Amino acid sequence: MEQAPATPPIHALELEQTSIYCSPLAFIDKRGNPILIKPLSEKWHEQLKRMYLNYEPRDDFAGLPPIRDDECVKWVEGMVRNGVNLVALSFEEGIIGHAAIFPMPNQTCEMLIVLTRGHQNTGIGTQMTHLIIQLAYELEFERVWLSVGAGNRIARHVYAKCGFEYIAHCDDNELEMTVDLKRYYQMKGITVKDVMNRRVVSIHENSSCREAIGIFVRKRIGALPVLDDVGEVVGILSETDLVVIGNYNQKVKDVSTKQVITVRPHCPLSKVVRLFQSKKMRCIPVLDRQGKLAGIVGRRDILAYYCRTDLETDGLASGNGAGLEEHRVDPSGNAGDLP
Repeated sequence: MEQAPATPPIHALELEQTSIYCSPLAFIDKRGNPILIKPLSEKWHEQLKRMYLNYEPRDDFAGLPPIRDDECVKWVEGMVRNGVNLVALSFEEGIIGHAAIFPMPNQTCEMLIVLTRGHQNTGIGTQMTHLIIQLAYELEFERVWLSVGAGNRIARHVYAKCGFEYIAHCDDNELEMTVDLKRYYQMKGITVKDVMNRRVVSIHENSSCREAIGIFVRKRIGALPVLDDVGEVVGILSETDLVVIGNYNQKVKDVSTKQVITVRPHCPLSKVVRLFQSKKMRCIPVLDRQGKLAGIVGRRDILAYYCRTDLETDGLASGNGAGLEEHRVDPSGNAGDLP
């Protein structure tokens, strides 16, 4: 990790306005453990030092962490002082992961992600990589750079999946990778209303699960928003909720998920993408100002928008919106180290 001098400072006000500083990410890792990713605060400084002092083996990646304890502590203090730092917290063990970006010249930042041995290959590294890229984008960097061991195939796979591309060999054992953030700037100004599907299939909370199964089979949709008598969204029903044979004769309200994540039409599309990445969701209901169902946005809706935009750029767009995820109207409201 090479920290370049004479780079523009990152102001605290800018940091406080970023997504991760406003809303730390809580999720369940692949082993079923709750994990919280949040900005590093002063009270966690000593524990971050202990994480690296206990890391085995030392000198594991490009000579880091330093083998001598005093040099290791000095190295960690330098990262805290010069970088923007996130930590992954386990409720039982405290800090189990660290991610940071360090400003470099030419609107570039260097990225570092480290997980303790017991928490690698659990999905935490992938989540931290997504968050660091989002953070760099919101801080208006144009490129994220990293160096990774040529033999670290798992980390290389995660970075490639998150958008990094190979640019050079540092030496026989290290590879350079970078992600170009300028392409993400094209998403600025794009909101949910530009992408969402207004043809929504919903189901009443008192409908039977038998009826819901028929809708899923006929419409080939991934989830159904659940409405009450006044048309407000009170849940969401997925195919997974119905695969238990005992649910077949129950009402929708008995098996649907009650805590529903919703968005407004003016919500930035980038926030929805982050929700899909972190929550493993298929689609999200869109509510109007009155809190009523106005549409739905699914992963395929976003992909269709990307394809449509590319076609329009090439002058080949048909303009018919083909390929949108199918959510037809029901006017009655009856029937949404690493990785």
